[in-house]
Amino acid sequence: MAQQEWIKVFAPATIGNIGPGFDVLGMSVKYLGDTIEARRIPEKTVLISEIYADYPLSTDPTQNTAGIAAQEVLRLIGAEGGVEMKIHKGMPSGSGLGSSAASAAAGAFAANYLYGQKLSKEELILPATKAEEQVSGDFFADNTAPSLLGGATLTRSCLPLDVTKIGAISNLIVVLVTPKITILTKEAREILPKLVSMKQFVFNMANACLITAAFAKDDYSLFARSLNDDIIEPARSSLIPGFGQVKQNALQAGADGLTISGSGPTIFAITNERSKARFIEDAIVRTFLRFEVEAQSVITELDNEGTRLVEG
Repeated sequence: MAQQEWIKVFAPATIGNIGPGFDVLGMSVKYLGDTIEARRIPEKTVLISEIYADYPLSTDPTQNTAGIAAQEVLRLIGAEGGVEMKIHKGMPSGSGLGSSAASAAAGAFAANYLYGQKLSKEELILPATKAEEQVSGDFFADNTAPSLLGGATLTRSCLPLDVTKIGAISNLIVVLVTPKITILTKEAREILPKLVSMKQFVFNMANACLITAAFAKDDYSLFARSLNDDIIEPARSSLIPGFGQVKQNALQAGADGLTISGSGPTIFAITNERSKARFIEDAIVRTFLRFEVEAQSVITELDNEGTRLVEG
């Protein structure tokens, strides 16, 4: 590759938690994500020359997850030069779709690719997660791991980092709806209960384990009956106007389950029938409007490939 040749990398959006799998389960989805153009530069630095986004983001590589992740990868592999990047944000900030994680994944992947792919995708999870931690304050891989690896992932341990790709569900259709409200991640964490009952703990653990089995077995039916959260959803749903009615109407429209993506405000409903997806999407968006909340929506599927080179 010529030193100044640009490459283009895409990192998909992600759904953290997947209901009861708080901070440990995550999955990537198609059609939404961040794209980064990158090239090698002789200077040992990371330069973010342009950002295309609907909201302000820092071009300071020490304040942007893409820049932080790229810098960490360059350090790990002992690169003889640096990287220049142009970032195209493909999802709203603070949506609960792993926006900062997608940038981190793309930045880490691009830097590694430009300098000979010395690290595996699994080895890129740590620098990408460190980058997200530096911006968000929390070290969790339930967004960075699925964005890099694709499919659904399980994080057993953060220190040392131990992440496993579980698998995928081939006929899973996901209806993503993002209400136009702001939920700060810090607020969404502070509202969580400090104590839970043994009954709630066992209920969530059983459902999280079954979700893992569902992705490992490519079993939609098992996933659909396991998307139940008795701890996080009841607390965080209070931050989303009309959540209870939205969920009820989505289920009546044919959804097999609905819960919150990450810390919200995006919610996701599931079905395995394409013909039902539009009705579910319409029911959710219309219900939010009854609560005077506008919403953006997309019907998508699982992205089983993860972060990849799309041009270059």
